[in-house]
Amino acid sequence: MMNRLERFYQRYLIKALRLQKPIIITVSALFTLAIVLLTRMGGEFIPSLPEGDYAVETRVLPGSNINVSIEAVSKASKIIRERFPEVEKVVVKTGTSEVPAEPLPIDVSDMIIVLKDRRVWTSAKTYAEMEAKMTEALKEIPGVTFGFQYPVAMRFNELISGARQDVVCKIFGENLDTLAHYAARLGHVANSVDGSSALYVEAITGMPQILIQYNRSAIAQYGMNISDVNNVINAAFAGQSSGLVYEGENASTWWFVYRARAGRTWQMYKTCWLLRHRVCRSL
Repeated sequence: MMNRLERFYQRYLIKALRLQKPIIITVSALFTLAIVLLTRMGGEFIPSLPEGDYAVETRVLPGSNINVSIEAVSKASKIIRERFPEVEKVVVKTGTSEVPAEPLPIDVSDMIIVLKDRRVWTSAKTYAEMEAKMTEALKEIPGVTFGFQYPVAMRFNELISGARQDVVCKIFGENLDTLAHYAARLGHVANSVDGSSALYVEAITGMPQILIQYNRSAIAQYGMNISDVNNVINAAFAGQSSGLVYEGENASTWWFVYRARAGRTWQMYKTCWLLRHRVCRSL
């Protein structure tokens, strides 16, 4: 076998050595043509290969609670399932800091859209067209941003650059309003570039906050301190932990949130009236 290969190689090698000039000219012409084509072609580090499913990064306003995240992804999955018959099922996972492999805040959720076979599609013909139509349909949900990716590609991007998008631009500064302004301008410029799609600008401003300025003189007149006032306000807005309940090896935390209802005690009524009318001034 090796003797045959050697004789075959030697025969064509001798012919090539006899035609040195034509071979050199042909190779040089092909190399020049390849360079010209290379300068006119677009390129990317990892080609985007359709994986058959979508991994949608869903973000609500920073600082939102778990109920807001669940409501947002529930509305999004309902729209996707009702308007697109190509969707087989939708699986949602809301981020949690308890998973060391992927710590995410509760305002971030991963929505996996499992699609049917492409031969039975009716809403779109390509994955890009399907993504565009789903993105347009999800714009009906205010205050929520959606980033479409392929599951494996999203994980690779996250491992390579720490972000789930292909190209990431970071702006550093101290003023959040200035950062948000320049991020919006940069997003507008990036969106005008040919070939860019699924643009995502991370929100840095969260839920509206209530700032309370205490009237310390009035608080002292009623024999109260700031910690008591903070506890009542915290129970009214966010809730307070009342302890742990153990059921075998499972431990559950009980939380209570104060709401204005009939039949409350006179002390609670007096405290709430004091907080609303005499002690605090909401800004």
